[in-house]
Amino acid sequence: MDTINDKVEELVSAIQESTEYQNFQEAEREVQKVPGLAEKIREFCWKNYELQNSGAEDLYEQLEAFEDQYKVFRRNPVVEQYLEHELRMCRILQQINARLTGILDLVI
Repeated sequence: MDTINDKVEELVSAIQESTEYQNFQEAEREVQKVPGLAEKIREFCWKNYELQNSGAEDLYEQLEAFEDQYKVFRRNPVVEQYLEHELRMCRILQQINARLTGILDLVI
């Protein structure tokens, strides 16, 4: 188990040292400079998540309405940079997860 823990720590360090993570941290710092913006971003992300996972029959129309509602919000360069870097980090974590679960013969 010590070897696994050591490798996990190496992975964490590699992520923290990556350009992607550094860019994400910088985007987070920029968001924190604007009062209330972090909360608005969380609200946007949560509503987007709920919509994507709703299984609604009129999902296309709801997505269009959602995009229209947040069009101006998304044009904010601080918001756009944050969401772009957050998405890159999420994709990295998804790849790591897929790789790990792909090699293990576990039913999860």
